[in-house]
Amino acid sequence: MISEQPEPVVCEQAYQQLSAEFHQLQKAHNRRLMELTAFKDGAKAILAQKSFSDTARAIFDYCRRITGATSGYVALLSPDGRENEVLFLEAGGLPCDVNPALPMPIRGLREQAYRTNAVVFENNFMASEWVRFMPPGHVDMRNVLFAPLVLQGHTVGIMGLANKDGDFDEDDVNAAAIFGELAAIALENSRNMDRRTEAEAEQHRLIGELQESLANVKLLRGLLPICAWCKKIRDDQGYWTKLEEFIHHHSEAEFSHSICPTCMEKYFPEVTQAE
Repeated sequence: MISEQPEPVVCEQAYQQLSAEFHQLQKAHNRRLMELTAFKDGAKAILAQKSFSDTARAIFDYCRRITGATSGYVALLSPDGRENEVLFLEAGGLPCDVNPALPMPIRGLREQAYRTNAVVFENNFMASEWVRFMPPGHVDMRNVLFAPLVLQGHTVGIMGLANKDGDFDEDDVNAAAIFGELAAIALENSRNMDRRTEAEAEQHRLIGELQESLANVKLLRGLLPICAWCKKIRDDQGYWTKLEEFIHHHSEAEFSHSICPTCMEKYFPEVTQAE
């Protein structure tokens, strides 16, 4: 009996399917390698201990490279919790006429990121409900993703990404979440360094004041050779000095001369009797 050979068309379809699956696996593998490299570089940027603005810019650029976004920014929550204070803005080469000094209130899609402490995105932004919050002159945004910077359970800043060539997906969400965590760590590290610098400056100030105070303090210690009759004191050079002069020279004390009742009665009895 002669076995039937598989149809060539079926073999070609199976090959194409396997080839497509292999291509997807290879693409995912390459992305994971890129992500790991970017995460490592982001950690190195934190350890470099530069200013937070510089570190945040480096982390933002790594995240932009992984997700494919071309524009975005990093901003911190203002002290009153009402606005974003933008550290830098990357327009991606597109025209943007918005005054960077204008306030950036916490509203729209980024408000959701602040409220939920989670990454949010919109792939059809210009047709979404959020577009009404854009100020005049703002660069057009095909898609938008916001990654929160979370410290102790509260979002203290935001990393905004926009204008990816294609849609943001769950891989982008996961990567942006990690980069957001790195930026938050960098922020906490920067704040700790600022507090340490302030504490060291205060310590140096207090030490300087203490040293100055100690330099102005003169102490009398040990045995003092004093004359039993005239009460003069012999100094280290062998000179005899009046008691008040010796004490004044070796301390901060000042003398004001008066007369005690006993001496008054002894040396000025006529004054005492008159009283």
